[in-house]
This record gives sequence, C-alpha cells and structure tokens, in this order.
Amino acid sequence: LRAPRWHDQPHSVLQVPLRGSDGQAFGVLVLGNSVSLRAPEHEDSESVQLLATLLATHLENHRLLTTLKARDRTLSDLVNRLLRAQEDERKRVAYDLHDGLAQTLAGLHQRLQGFAGRCPPLPHALAADLQAILSLAQHSVGEGRQLIAGLRPTVLDDFGLFKALDKEADRLRDAGINVVWRSHCAQRLPSQVEIAVFRIGQEAINNVLKHARASQVQLALGLRDEMAVLQVDDNGKGFAHDHPRDEARHLGLATMHERASLLGGRFTCASVIDGGTRLQASVPAGLNGVAP
Repeated sequence: LRAPRWHDQPHSVLQVPLRGSDGQAFGVLVLGNSVSLRAPEHEDSESVQLLATLLATHLENHRLLTTLKARDRTLSDLVNRLLRAQEDERKRVAYDLHDGLAQTLAGLHQRLQGFAGRCPPLPHALAADLQAILSLAQHSVGEGRQLIAGLRPTVLDDFGLFKALDKEADRLRDAGINVVWRSHCAQRLPSQVEIAVFRIGQEAINNVLKHARASQVQLALGLRDEMAVLQVDDNGKGFAHDHPRDEARHLGLATMHERASLLGGRFTCASVIDGGTRLQASVPAGLNGVAP
C-alpha cells in the first residue's frame, strides 16, 4: 500500500499506510464502518493522515525503545559476566601466587636470614652487600603479599568487608593521609555484595591516592534500610565531571557505578573544585533475600 485507499463496498473502509523514518511502510491503519459512507473529504483525509503519522511515530519509538532495553540488558549481562570472570581469575591468580611465588620468596628470605646468622664476620663491603640482599628479599616478600592482597584479599574472605576496607585504607595511612572511620559495620554480607562494595572502596582509595591530593579521608560503612552503604569523603582538590583530562578517573567512576547497578544498587559522586569529593555506594545487603 503506497497511498491511502478508500473502499465503499460492501463496507466503508479507509486504509492508510504507516511509514517509518526511512519512508518505508511497515503497517496499515484501517478505519472501517459497517454501513456505506461517502468518501472522506480532503480535510478529513489530512486529519487521518496526521493520525497515521503520529501512530507510526509512536509504534516506531516503542520498537526502538524495546530494542534499546534489550541491548541494555544484554550489555549489563555481559558486564556482569565479565566482572565475575575477572574476580574468578583474580582469585585463581592470587592463590597461585600465594602457593607458588610467595612461598618461594618467603623461603628464600628465611634461608638468607639463616645464612646471615651463621655467616662469620665479613669485610665491610661484603657485609653491606649481604644486608642489601636481605633487604631486597624482604621487600620482595612484602610486594608479593601486597600484590596478592590487591588481587584477592584473604582478609575479605576471612574477616569480612570492614576489616578488608580498613586494611586497604593502610595505603592511605602509608601515604601520610589521615583516615577517620565515622561509622562501621562488622556484619558479614553475601559474597557478591562484599566483593562489589570492596572493589568500589578500593577504586575510591585509588582515586584519592592518584588525584585528590587530600590530607584526610573519612570512611563510613553501615546498613541502612536493608542496604549496605559505603561513603568515602576526602578534602582534596575535587574535580569537574566534564573535565577532558579526567578520562581515567571517569572510567573508574563508571566501573564503580556499574558494580553497584548490577546488584540493584546505586552510586553517586559529588565533587567541588577545591572542596573535596564524596562517593557513596548503596547495594542491597541481602541480594533479594539470598542469605550470606
């Protein structure tokens, strides 16, 4: 059907094509009456054509919105599976490092300490070299432990979210930043919730260390209306959300937002130039009734 068509036998029927944005007809608006009527006048035809145009626009928008929602669900599912796979891989690598390289480095450090303890007095240059080797081995053990903790902190599995976040906050303390816990909750939560909130807190701490130039960070962790809520406030330099040089920071914010939204929660960021930044993540504490 290329144009409106009128039939008056045996019933009065007006057919008007429904056209999409590409000009192609994808349906027909049919107006009929059980009795015979005279053909519509020009003004009536224009009114019906306008009605058909509005209907076609509505139907096409509905189709596009349905497609967009389906793609959004597919994308969210892919991101969710990606984050799960990432956590599983981090856990596997962390355990492999703990049982392999970390144990080897710890054994090497202990053997060197034993050797140094049994070694007779050495010339000053050799003694200094031995101490440097001991220090290097000890530093390697420490770096290995930090790497494992960053991949999959055992304290999160063993002691829960608050202890893991406080351990992560040691990086702020080591950088000379004052850390204040305004409130905390030691209650254990479902594994998915603890991992998501921990990763959000970890990324928030990364942002403070990389960008904020803060002297103090305030942390708060609690349960509110069946939601696990984490809030991170710093007194740093703040930033403008649309600043073109903050792509790395914005990527981290997008990741935090995605982690919260995948569990049905929400993430907000408020920042003021020279006024600090506040990040808040709220995630359902029970994952729709799933027990910890």
